[in-house]
Amino acid sequence: MTIKLEFSRWAPALLALALAAGQLSAQQTTKLDTTNFIVMGEGLGAGMADFALRDVYQNYSFGAQMAAIMHTAFPQPIIQSPGIGSAPGFPVIPVRLPGTAQGSVRNDFPPQLFIFNLSVPGLTLADSLGQRPSSPLIQQSNPQQTVINMTLGYPALIAGANLPLWTQTEYAEAMNPTFVIVELGYYDVLEPAVNNNPAALPDPATFQANLTTLLKRVGASYPQIIVMTVPNPFDTAFFTPVTSATQYVGASVADLERIYKVQSTDLLTPNGLALVGGLILENDVGQLLNPLFPGLGAYFPGTVVSVATQAAVQANVQALNTAIASAASAAGAHVYDLQGLFSRVHSQGLQVGSSTLTAQFLGGFYSLDGYYPGVTGQGLIANELLTMVNKTYNTSYPLVDLTTLILNDPVAGFTPNNNPNGLARKGRTR
Repeated sequence: MTIKLEFSRWAPALLALALAAGQLSAQQTTKLDTTNFIVMGEGLGAGMADFALRDVYQNYSFGAQMAAIMHTAFPQPIIQSPGIGSAPGFPVIPVRLPGTAQGSVRNDFPPQLFIFNLSVPGLTLADSLGQRPSSPLIQQSNPQQTVINMTLGYPALIAGANLPLWTQTEYAEAMNPTFVIVELGYYDVLEPAVNNNPAALPDPATFQANLTTLLKRVGASYPQIIVMTVPNPFDTAFFTPVTSATQYVGASVADLERIYKVQSTDLLTPNGLALVGGLILENDVGQLLNPLFPGLGAYFPGTVVSVATQAAVQANVQALNTAIASAASAAGAHVYDLQGLFSRVHSQGLQVGSSTLTAQFLGGFYSLDGYYPGVTGQGLIANELLTMVNKTYNTSYPLVDLTTLILNDPVAGFTPNNNPNGLARKGRTR
């Protein structure tokens, strides 16, 4: 009886110790299998830069750079230059494929059967679950569907009837992944931000429900999963504060406020900077001094982002990242803070050898579209993820050498501060 009583007294503590030991053992024995390494993302994950998806940058996507370090296969849907796709905040160009200098559009012709970088520019989280390829392969009036077709639907759309046309999530499931990185949600907030349209921001509850569904389905093969947080678009080079615009347009803040009727708290887009600078160079601001002129943003949509939109987007980003943390925790996935990285680059820049890359427009970190990083920026993201992988899974992968990488980066070489003798660099076609 005494023994039973003593055992009963200590049983809860013994059980807790056993559970803790089991959890510790599980953590210690967790292995990272990179055999089927999948990236699910939008333009950032795809390696998009300078307004299009194309080989010059795709070959250096963070997934491709990680795969090279991890010595694992990572087939991508490599698009021949000048590329395909459209960038939010800029004019949409009708699809013309094959384009100038393109032969088969995709470099892998005859096409490889499967790809592991499933990232598609312009894809939202909801699209990952519901948007699938559809005939015809090339849709002149629908650039977004064409990009989906040329990535997720190729070669299925040209190889005959009765072949599966998978959504991004279905594609990932079919690959039975062992390691998955999810980079989704950036486009969800990017488009409303660049278009000054907070009404288009995603609902956080719906976003969390969709992410929970995605992680459950992709997790069926029990892969290791890392989910990336959503960056704040206003940490990127696409948005220039009115108070900083004078270095680009040569006018004082007071003149910008007086002539263009903008507020000091507003942000100017690249279109806004170009318009203001052009009018000043042409000495053609007289029409704007008319008392009836409603202001730059009202008269020229897509040029100004108001402080109200900034607040709405930032609050939405915070809510989405809270949803990501909750959904990832429930699924047993890890979270990488991509928002934090973009914020650090915005505030501190990036020192690579003797070059300083900044988040300013033409600062060397972001490409000409303003919100997708160049080759070196993708390498930085790869290094951040590799560091997390080494810490989480007790691996010892080396990091990407950014000082070598920057030598072949058209974006870093384009900034005048890092290339004072000229702006032209290898790979720059726009």
